[in-house]
Amino acid sequence: MDANLSPLIETAKQLALLAETLERRSAVASAQHEQASQTLNRTVTAVRSDVDRILQAAGGQVSQAARQSVDAALGQSIARFDQTATAAGKKVQTAVSELDDGLARARATLSLQIRLGYFAILGAMLLLIAGGGVVLWLEWQAYGDARARTASANVNAETAAAFAQVNMTSCGGRPCVRLDPKAPRWGDKGQYVLIDVKRKE
Repeated sequence: MDANLSPLIETAKQLALLAETLERRSAVASAQHEQASQTLNRTVTAVRSDVDRILQAAGGQVSQAARQSVDAALGQSIARFDQTATAAGKKVQTAVSELDDGLARARATLSLQIRLGYFAILGAMLLLIAGGGVVLWLEWQAYGDARARTASANVNAETAAAFAQVNMTSCGGRPCVRLDPKAPRWGDKGQYVLIDVKRKE
């Protein structure tokens, strides 16, 4: 019976050895697993920190690149805006200068026209005064001529009245008088004779 149990015992011993070996190996494997887990945790932590550093560096680089891109775009935009603003300022300055020139020309033209208007008015007034003076002088001359004619007419009327009184008339275009044949003679040689005067009725 011991001979029959002997293989079983041997098998049990081998199984026990196997179990012990498995247990040792399991412990080693567990320790290795624990070590591998810790190593993995450390690796994950290291990788995570590396990833964080990489992400931070990449974020900084992206931010810097974006800032540089924005600065470059803004610089170009600002340069274009400066050029546009400078060109617009020059155009406005040119327009203001042209407007000033136009206003100066308009002022000069208006001043010239005002002076010409004053001269025209002054000339018209002088012409009116001169024309009025000429008219007054002509009227005065006409008045003087009329007075002279009136005086002459009065003289002529008096002369005509005197001629009529003395019977004076025209004899062949020469004045002649009718003498009173009965009138006495006067003078040393009797050269003066009384004139026959008409008597008023």
